[in-house]
Amino acid sequence: MINFAHRGFKGKYPENTMLAFKKAVEAGADGIEFDVHLSKDGQLVIIHDETLDRTTDGEGLVFEKTLDELQKLNAAKFYPEWDSQKIPTLKEYFEYAKNEDIITNIELKTSIIDYPGIEKKVYDLIKEYSLDEKIIISSFNHNALVKFKDIAPHIKCGVLESSRLYKPWEYVKNLGMEYYHPMNFTVNKEIAEKFAENNIGLNIWFGKADYDYSIYLPCNPTGLITDYPDKVKEFLN
Repeated sequence: MINFAHRGFKGKYPENTMLAFKKAVEAGADGIEFDVHLSKDGQLVIIHDETLDRTTDGEGLVFEKTLDELQKLNAAKFYPEWDSQKIPTLKEYFEYAKNEDIITNIELKTSIIDYPGIEKKVYDLIKEYSLDEKIIISSFNHNALVKFKDIAPHIKCGVLESSRLYKPWEYVKNLGMEYYHPMNFTVNKEIAEKFAENNIGLNIWFGKADYDYSIYLPCNPTGLITDYPDKVKEFLN
């Protein structure tokens, strides 16, 4: 089972920063999950929200700022115990990940703001670093997943969902995707068994509450995407 760190080690470190990614691996994560947007000058940047206000000392929309403007901000706004952290680029992350034995789950954040061409930009960088076999692309915008599959059919993709879809295994199979990424409360053992019967992987993600992640082990998930990779590592051991 893959122990994915949600936005890096978000439970203890500033989310979606290189510090959070490195600390997740140190804690035993074998997967990293994060979110990608485009800057004003078309650079792939790692941040969760469309706006800067929650996680940085900046304000406004990510796509209204150039990379230079974004990287002058402190992405550890609410973590005074840590030094200032930059908003990382996808390229910067890949420079780190190319030397690590980890799976990377890239979420395309195109549900609210459409970033034309983001799918190809992401794939071109994956190809540049030869990381095709170590990547999962996910999104709540399922149209973006179809676009990505058209560009790179060999890259595995996961359908992100927080609602209770009717027969979700049929929906994911019809889309031609390899994984389903449901929010934890929408999954039970019966649903999980249907995904297994259809050879579709199940990566369950969790919100910010501190859950007992082990109760989902009977679902035999492919992976758990949590804020606390250290706690998942403990019960896996």
